Amino acid sequence: MMICHFNSQITQIEMNKITPIVFVSIRHSIARLFFCLFSFAYCLLPTVTFSQALDSVGSLKSGITQFNAGNYEGAEVELNKAVELNPKNSDARYYLGEVSFILKEDKKAMENYNKAIELDSANAKAYKGRGRIKAKLEDYYGSIEDFSKAIKLDKKFSDAYFNRALSYLILKDYKSSIADFSEVIKMNQKDFQAYSQRGSAKFESGDKKGACIDWSKAGELGYAKIYDTIKKNCK
Repeated sequence: MMICHFNSQITQIEMNKITPIVFVSIRHSIARLFFCLFSFAYCLLPTVTFSQALDSVGSLKSGITQFNAGNYEGAEVELNKAVELNPKNSDARYYLGEVSFILKEDKKAMENYNKAIELDSANAKAYKGRGRIKAKLEDYYGSIEDFSKAIKLDKKFSDAYFNRALSYLILKDYKSSIADFSEVIKMNQKDFQAYSQRGSAKFESGDKKGACIDWSKAGELGYAKIYDTIKKNCK
């Protein structure tokens, strides 16, 4: 972005000391051994112990906390720990992508989003993140494809609708852009950015009156900068 590990030489005394969780892990390893005889690819997947999985979740939570606090370097350290403990942790890969995106490390961000999707094809947030990178790289059609996948997985994903609307706007598909911004507004009627951008899409499509109404609404919701646009275009 290993091989199977088995321990079949367990004495009776050792077996008496095994907790139920460890015993289940041993049974899983035995089952894995037989399955590996029929699936070489499965054998190559990393083995993650119950303890490692728990520690990975802990590092992921710590990384998210650091991320939300704006400590991106600290977040990256914790998230890398989560991945090291559990290479199959799709959410950790997604947040590493977010950190890289904020730090303007686009290549690294793309790699992490790709890995997150590879690990979990139902990770809507990862599709949204990758779509933003594609849009930044001016691959607007590719970004729309990813945003659409995110929306298909989560019909209430307002951020995916918003970003797809921006890509449509740049491609001058004003009808689709207006429709997506309208979906965002349905989910949050106080989103002044959605009103502002929908106003721009309406203006570009020739609906000056509708644009001025949306821009005025954005201003009412606290977007003071929009009043310069209103003065210039809504006389």
